Amino acid sequence: MMLLKNKKLILGILVLCSMGYFGTVSNLQVNSFLRGEFILIPLQALALIYVTFWRRRDIVKNGLSGPS
Repeated sequence: MMLLKNKKLILGILVLCSMGYFGTVSNLQVNSFLRGEFILIPLQALALIYVTFWRRRDIVKNGLSGPS
């Protein structure tokens, strides 16, 4: 039950942070194309972090020799 509460807390924090980021980017005085790019930057960073940890987990699981 504690894990469920932690997940909801983390989700709430992420929602608040994303709302703040989106509000900040929406108020920037830049080209609309760049504004769209600024919105996608955190998603790209999260995707890179996810793939890095996913690959590291596979390397550790398969051993240090890497994929065969």
